[in-house]
Amino acid sequence: MYVSTHRSAKGTKAFGGVAVVALTVGLAGLFTTMNMNIERTKQNTTELVILSPPPPPPIEEPKPKVEVVKDTPAPPEPPPLIAPEIDFVPEELPVITAPVADPIPAPEPIQVAPSPAPVSRTRPRLIAGDKPEYPSAARRAGEQGRTHLKVCVNAGGRVTSVSVAGSSGSSRLDDAAAKWLRGERFTPANTNGQAQDVCGYDVFYEWTLRDA
Repeated sequence: MYVSTHRSAKGTKAFGGVAVVALTVGLAGLFTTMNMNIERTKQNTTELVILSPPPPPPIEEPKPKVEVVKDTPAPPEPPPLIAPEIDFVPEELPVITAPVADPIPAPEPIQVAPSPAPVSRTRPRLIAGDKPEYPSAARRAGEQGRTHLKVCVNAGGRVTSVSVAGSSGSSRLDDAAAKWLRGERFTPANTNGQAQDVCGYDVFYEWTLRDA
């Protein structure tokens, strides 16, 4: 058993040496491959820096969310309205009988008094006669003016009174006018054809030196 065990140890050492050599060669190849890859990477990196960068990818705008509206069921139709049947009985209104008014008597005819006949009046009028005599003293003094006289005349046309209502400025002329008028005649005043006495009738006489 000792011999057999010794042989196995030698074989093991030989196998271990071969394994070490193979491992060394494999590691050397691996390092060589890695170096080559590193060189290639450096070269490639240099070439990438020289080249222009590719254009940026387009920016995609977010799409609006589309809400999906679910179909809602239609509301149920309301039941038809049915009016209740009501028995309508018209109300009888009471009959009101108004009392018959007594007939209005016809108005009595109004008696209109006959209008009086128009009254016709005339004033007394002096009948033309002689002029009064101009007083000599008044003529020499140059006196002149108008005398206003109030006279009363009866139904026969005679003068019953004379008074001086307005002086001419000379008493001699006023007295001469009153004396003259007392002797004159008048047509009497008349009312509906009847002669009347009149008092307060106005008479004016103008005294002028050219008529003296």
